[in-house]
Amino acid sequence: MGKITAEALASYLCASGHLSTEQVPQLLRLWEARKSASEKGRPLHPIAFVVSLNLPDRANPENSLDDALIARVLAQKAGLQSARLDPLKLDIEFIHKTVSRPFAARYLMLPLTEKDGEIYMAVADPFDMEGVDLFRQTSPKPLRRVVAPYGDMVRIIHEFYGFRSALTNAEKAMNSGNDLGNLEQLVRLQTGTEIEASDRHVVNAVEYLLHHAYDLRASDIHLEPKRDHALARFRIDGVLHDIAQIPKVVYPAIVNRIKALSRMDIAEKRRPQDGRLKTDRDGKEVELRISSVPVAFGEKLVLRIFDPDMLVRDLASLGFRADELEVFEGFLQSPHGIILVTGPTGSGKTTTLYSALKILAQPGVNVISIEDPIEMVMPQLNQIAVNPKIGLTFGSALRTVLRQDPDIVMVGEIRDQETAENAVQAALTGHLVLSTLHTNDAPSAITRLQDLGMPPFLLASTIVGVIAQRLVRVICPRCKEDQVLGPEELRVIGWPEEKGTTLTAKRGAGCAHCRRTGYYGRTGIYEIMAVDETMRDMIDRKLDSNLLREHAVKNGMMTLREAALSKLARGVTTFEEIIRVTGI
Repeated sequence: MGKITAEALASYLCASGHLSTEQVPQLLRLWEARKSASEKGRPLHPIAFVVSLNLPDRANPENSLDDALIARVLAQKAGLQSARLDPLKLDIEFIHKTVSRPFAARYLMLPLTEKDGEIYMAVADPFDMEGVDLFRQTSPKPLRRVVAPYGDMVRIIHEFYGFRSALTNAEKAMNSGNDLGNLEQLVRLQTGTEIEASDRHVVNAVEYLLHHAYDLRASDIHLEPKRDHALARFRIDGVLHDIAQIPKVVYPAIVNRIKALSRMDIAEKRRPQDGRLKTDRDGKEVELRISSVPVAFGEKLVLRIFDPDMLVRDLASLGFRADELEVFEGFLQSPHGIILVTGPTGSGKTTTLYSALKILAQPGVNVISIEDPIEMVMPQLNQIAVNPKIGLTFGSALRTVLRQDPDIVMVGEIRDQETAENAVQAALTGHLVLSTLHTNDAPSAITRLQDLGMPPFLLASTIVGVIAQRLVRVICPRCKEDQVLGPEELRVIGWPEEKGTTLTAKRGAGCAHCRRTGYYGRTGIYEIMAVDETMRDMIDRKLDSNLLREHAVKNGMMTLREAALSKLARGVTTFEEIIRVTGI
């Protein structure tokens, strides 16, 4: 049998119950019209055509006929296994040395691994044997095929070969110095600036790296120089994953390319620097914040990715329970006072604040934010970037902002006494102030402000509420399965004995969708402390934070530990994740 045809594909989908008999002739008429209208060149692939129609799956109407489903159908028809490709698990070096890019792109074949003397090869079309036969003629090792989704194959072939080719060509260009075998030969060496800022291969490598990070939903890109090479790592759902090794000779050029794009000083390599970069991703602007720092073997770069869809979201999608959301929205309706969001770095405080400001920034309101640095530009806000070098600190900026007729002020972080005093003064003079603190729980925020020198009676009259938060990874919905926790596990997490000695929780078995981690995405757990009249009196009397916590719990506050256990009981996250995040 030759390559898969639209007729055969439609027939297989109909026979397997994913298309109705009435849909088949309609699909084929569309195929003929699209094929005749397509431009000359590489013909439209039947799998890509069916996926582009976004037809509902007759067997499961909530889903559409995507390339993963088609891969499973074709694999079953061909008697092969199907597999989703995980870019984080693929070996770039093995792929590059096994087949060439033109071969992989023409026949949509991608070597995955070598096991027990066999080469496992992913194919998009199991009935296209031309490439398989050619490979078998040139390779002494036996071939075992698995069927992978068409879209995964096209994207990975483009990105992997593009990134590797860019690195290899850049390495060759930079190693092509003077030829000692011919001392009369004149070789024009590129200057460091030319190589770093405009070399085509380096430019391609950086662009492939960014696209790869966007595809994998990375929140941060780490570029780390080592003794013999450099390492690229992505942080995905809060955990770092190794992505690729970068040749040592190429790494400085990549660093300088990124620094040039973000308007950093490429000549300064001894001091830390910060920069910003805005890119376009499928018609949507994505901002990156770049930080460089000198380490043992060069400069380490961290690129933090600010996707607007992730940074500014509806409050309901952040993980609040219905009662918690009601309390928080009540905070935001306060005409004046201070609302604090607390937690360690990376706990989602910025997302919570931006999402709250999205609600507050109405046309009739003047909202001013003071940030270090500005995380993401929002046109609804008047955003000020802190610059200590010129004396523009949080405290001095806040003092100036009060003369700008603000209604709402967001202070990135209360770090010192000056900022705390000005925040309290702003709240006392009729402004709503939102800010963050680095404390472990909500009641400790009051103690922290007292440690900064704030009089208890002023805190009692200005604090509206405090939110402590963490981020936990969410179990992948495609591989979720039951996990029974026994008495020992329940004892570790402090599960109430009256609720039973076992608990049927959930965990992710691991699949290609979640890169075998069992998790996909993150959600928040919250501890929301509302300040009522009784608590104001307790703050005024400078009572211990433990007493504040006891009162808040009696009034319905759920602690972070209890919030984590609630997510566990509802099958949102796992036993291991709440141990990792909360340290129970």
